[in-house]
Amino acid sequence: MGFWQNVDDECEYLGITRKELAEKADFSVHTISNGIKRDGMPAADLALRISKVLNIPLEKLLNINTEQQTASFLETEKQKQDKKIFSTYLPLVKKIHKLDDDSKKALFLIIDKMN
Repeated sequence: MGFWQNVDDECEYLGITRKELAEKADFSVHTISNGIKRDGMPAADLALRISKVLNIPLEKLLNINTEQQTASFLETEKQKQDKKIFSTYLPLVKKIHKLDDDSKKALFLIIDKMN
């Protein structure tokens, strides 16, 4: 997977749009789409700004393997599943977060009774 695809995946995981990332890292939103299409690498300063906005090590976005090169395939698959679950339920979690405390307590009681 290339740099821009990793960026796109991280944005999805964090619930950040391409536009939001572009604004925060000060670059054109079309840069991501073009980068994915071309499987290209950004300038070093842009890559660093993006990693800071996403709060992720640049090495991870660049697919530079460190001592963890021997990480198991299953762990990677579990991370993918966790990211998918997270992105699926993030909109619901955001709605719950906006509820007042009493509503949250009531909702949690209902959920707790389901188990």
